[in-house]
Amino acid sequence: MSFVRAIKKPCGTYYALVENYREGKKVRQRVLKYLGKSPNLREISVDPSQAGPIAQAIMSGTASTDEVKEILKAIGLPVIGRLKQVSLVYNPPLGKLTLRIE
Repeated sequence: MSFVRAIKKPCGTYYALVENYREGKKVRQRVLKYLGKSPNLREISVDPSQAGPIAQAIMSGTASTDEVKEILKAIGLPVIGRLKQVSLVYNPPLGKLTLRIE
């Protein structure tokens, strides 16, 4: 079973997704993924056809948080809790479109 662990450093708090496992008689932790400074940040590769409704909602500037949550839910990305930021990022060298949800 995995969980989010806070790692406190002098420059701030960072988060990691970790799991416990047993090695002999000792319990150890294995880092599955570093989450950076925000534990709620998700980056998902999306197909441009799925990104269309999200891009329209973002660019209109009038969509409420609930409307954006409904659009994300409709394409299979339900958001639980408070929605802070949604952005579409295109990386030209890789030709990759990523949806960042925080």
